[in-house]
Amino acid sequence: MDFEDCITLYRNSNNAGGGCYQIKNHEAKLLWNYAKQTKCVGKENTILEIGRYRAGSLVLLAMATHDSKVKIVSVDIVDGCRFCYTDAYDWLNDYEEKERIDIRTENSHAMENVPLSMLFVDGDHLYEGVKKDFIHHWNYLNGPCLAHDYTDPTCEGVTRFIDEWIEDGYVEIIEQVGTLIALKKLKDYEK
Repeated sequence: MDFEDCITLYRNSNNAGGGCYQIKNHEAKLLWNYAKQTKCVGKENTILEIGRYRAGSLVLLAMATHDSKVKIVSVDIVDGCRFCYTDAYDWLNDYEEKERIDIRTENSHAMENVPLSMLFVDGDHLYEGVKKDFIHHWNYLNGPCLAHDYTDPTCEGVTRFIDEWIEDGYVEIIEQVGTLIALKKLKDYEK
């Protein structure tokens, strides 16, 4: 399956989460591309998604890593979408590789750490929340970090924190599409 097939299925099908994600198509393509790359990194790969909301990006990550052994851990402090139930959850329940997906309802910056091949942060958008998520998982990351809502004027906490981490030498920007930014880890967090 390629990205265009995924988006067509994803946007139009009643059982694939049609219209249930909060990122734009061009941002979704960037997330897709980085998730696809984790299939080639090694045999024990884990993607951590912080912030599930309607589960749309989780479906996208599952499709991008389909037919692989990449494990996806998706954590949110809220069990499902606060305002609606989405078809994405039905799709995930019926997904033939659902054993690769670990859906958790817990605090992302208090959960047990695991080695990560990719980190996708789209949870708490307040400065302190973003900081806690990054710090908690950072030293376990061996791959790219993608963060949503960078430079979004309504999410100044995300932008402020990432700008500080760039300035402090923890990351450098690989690329940005819309408000989705891909970051390269330069060093572990120093406590």
